[in-house]
Amino acid sequence: MMEREVVVKGDAGVHARPAMMIVKEAMKYSCDVKLIKDDVEADCKSIMSVLGLAIIAGTRLIVRASGDDEAKAVSSIVSMIESNFKPDEKSAEKN
Repeated sequence: MMEREVVVKGDAGVHARPAMMIVKEAMKYSCDVKLIKDDVEADCKSIMSVLGLAIIAGTRLIVRASGDDEAKAVSSIVSMIESNFKPDEKSAEKN
């Protein structure tokens, strides 16, 4: 199991678009990926679960993964949240 803490930036928090970005990213990995807010867990592979956390700006989250590719999953989702859900320059160059 691996986990890292991250603080949500930006005024909008995690609404529908960033929640879907988290779900799409989590689905790339075979491991179990969770977001934890105030001891409440959400399955990162479920849009309703992520939205159910009602994440606002300044919220401290724990990204936790367990399984074969847990390190990559945690790193990727934490990076996404830290960048305020802005596209990675490398992936933008591929498009």
